[in-house]
Amino acid sequence: MRLLLLAGGSGTRLWPLSTEERPKQFLPLLSEKSLLAETYARVAPLSSDVWVATAARHEDLVRRELPQVPRERILVETSRRNSGPALLAAALRFTRDGDPITAALPSDQTATDAGAFRSALERAGAEAESATVVVLGVPPTRPETDFGYLELGEPVPGGASSPVRRFVEKPDGARARSLVAAGDLWNAGIFVFRPSRLLAEARRVAGDLVSGIEAFLAAERSGDAARAAQAWDALPSISIDFAVMEKAAGIRAVPLRAGWSDVGSWRAVRDLRGGGDGGNLVLSDRPVIAPGVVETAIVATDRGVLVLPFDREAGLRDAVERLGREEAPSAGRWEEKRR
Repeated sequence: MRLLLLAGGSGTRLWPLSTEERPKQFLPLLSEKSLLAETYARVAPLSSDVWVATAARHEDLVRRELPQVPRERILVETSRRNSGPALLAAALRFTRDGDPITAALPSDQTATDAGAFRSALERAGAEAESATVVVLGVPPTRPETDFGYLELGEPVPGGASSPVRRFVEKPDGARARSLVAAGDLWNAGIFVFRPSRLLAEARRVAGDLVSGIEAFLAAERSGDAARAAQAWDALPSISIDFAVMEKAAGIRAVPLRAGWSDVGSWRAVRDLRGGGDGGNLVLSDRPVIAPGVVETAIVATDRGVLVLPFDREAGLRDAVERLGREEAPSAGRWEEKRR
């Protein structure tokens, strides 16, 4: 099995630790290792054939975190274009390299049971021989509205998978409760496939996107870096779910029971690290005193200070984007003053 670690995310929900310069996959949030290094350690026993897709600005971070990955296996993107172009570009490369069964997985998630995680990938690899793509789905523990879901059909006879009838993106509370009651799964965003099978379906449902990526790869092979960058930057920023999976036929799901988390919120970090006094999460190099504060993330860095009740996390992304817009016009003036 070939392993493709997707390391291009921005992790804006974990501001101020996660930044554009060092997104959450490069942070040691749960141990002394970064999430990327933990992901590598979790899957490396399956195969030494590990690849990483990342943005050009983060190539040095990848090499620092994973010195054991050869440089030629780091697929560098000139700009962030989400998981759709990243995964399809890798699939096109891999068809010329033996068309190996490939597992593409985010590098900013975690699983507390590494053995069970690898077993699920192996089961998905076996199922991928007769499916377009196999996606790992997590049995939900609550009707979460911040996750995508996999609406399932009847299990495949004699197999370990079920057909995916529909991808459901971040449902409202009532729909989430209905999906949980029906035994449907959270979408972990982990896909296992034979590249040629994925690409055959991608050409049917997203032909223009595949053609654009082929133009990028042709320019790259010709050695014309400027034309390659131009072709890549012209691609839409779109997830593989929206680009292909939601419209594709022959998608199956394998359950993932391995203590999975997307580490996508400060509450999730608190739960994985173990709650502190009052159920708070406090990350700071300086002493923090907060009498009476409960169920709150307090995170202090040189970039800024976050004080966020966990029940208000839904508004963090918009607040961070608003802060970025407010900071941008003043940055030049600040640099001028420093000079």
